[in-house]
Amino acid sequence: MDAYAASFDDGHLATAPTDAFPAIEGRWPGFLTGYGADRRYRVATRADDAAVPIGAALVSCDGVAAGRLAEERVGTFAGRWMLASRRALLARNLFLDRGNPFVARPRACRFAWNGATHEVALSWRALPADEAATRIAAVGGRAREAIGQRTLADGTRWLSLSGFNSDPSGPDFKALVPLIAALKADRTALARAPRIVLDLRGNNGGSSDWSRQIAAVLWGEAAVRGAEGHSEAVEWRVSPATIRAIGEYRDQFAAAPNASPDAKQWAQRTYDGLTGAAAKHQPLWRETDEPEATIPAKEQTVAPLAGPVFIVTDWGCGSACLDAVDLWRALGAIQVGQETSADTLYMDVRDTVLPSGMTRAVVPMKVYRGRKRGANQPWMPVHAYGGDLRDTAALQRWVSSLPDRGARKP
Repeated sequence: MDAYAASFDDGHLATAPTDAFPAIEGRWPGFLTGYGADRRYRVATRADDAAVPIGAALVSCDGVAAGRLAEERVGTFAGRWMLASRRALLARNLFLDRGNPFVARPRACRFAWNGATHEVALSWRALPADEAATRIAAVGGRAREAIGQRTLADGTRWLSLSGFNSDPSGPDFKALVPLIAALKADRTALARAPRIVLDLRGNNGGSSDWSRQIAAVLWGEAAVRGAEGHSEAVEWRVSPATIRAIGEYRDQFAAAPNASPDAKQWAQRTYDGLTGAAAKHQPLWRETDEPEATIPAKEQTVAPLAGPVFIVTDWGCGSACLDAVDLWRALGAIQVGQETSADTLYMDVRDTVLPSGMTRAVVPMKVYRGRKRGANQPWMPVHAYGGDLRDTAALQRWVSSLPDRGARKP
């Protein structure tokens, strides 16, 4: 099922185990690999008795070159292997065996270290779940700081935006609502900051309404309206399951007093459009924008920001996280950090538990038409970071040293 889903090369189409799925103990040869800045698979964590040192570069296994081996063992079952972000995030699985019957465990591998190539026979052993979690985190864990803001010693305003989930009962919603309210109340001081950092590390997406609200605070509603329009149209698949999913969103937003008016209107408008199309037996419903209300005079312009705005991205930034980068870059922000992930034109997922009860299928409900950013096209940083993004203090020092060049005026 994983390989079938992966064949679509679409980050919004996947299978995932439910809680009923039986636990499978992993096996490893005493080490796991990461994906280095030099695009090589290198040993990143090891047992004390492992035959390879930290940093050893994988050359081949059983005569298969490292890149091809990773694609066969991991990429086939993960998809989008053309993206550097996928290879980086999943390199840890190259030497983690969970009983996949369609691939064989390597028996001997060649590694390079200290200027020489070494042949290493692999001895596979059990890797308990608790140790596996620790080892995996050590290899390629993403930073995910609590949503909030801080002011650094040099005056930089640092906004940690590690999630955009729209569920009113979830932690992202409960943290983002007061954060955005505080930004609005402090807009005058915010505009005077020498730089503003929008930190998207750990962000897996959710709702693009959050990034739009933040943009409206920083650049003003008029500028945001001028920068929007990253696609020509949106079409939704009309089905009972899609209508049910959007109906649940509508009810959640309606019951949440702090949900933004735009989110509530979107959910109701989408639900009405889908149900209307279903009544006409139409397979697709084409979403159209509501006529824009006149922007009040006091919202036409806001005080310009004194300094640049930086966006920090990591390998995992996808979906609504990418929508945020689309909008903020269009408004003049400078992307720094790592290359992002990417998505196709299919978005907004729902999930369905399969008849076995052990697996759920995740499928998209809508498609963009004429989106400016292409399918599976990542965003590349203006300034690439070569250090460990999990080291927040080092990252902050680096960002504070960056030139303001690279920003585009809205």
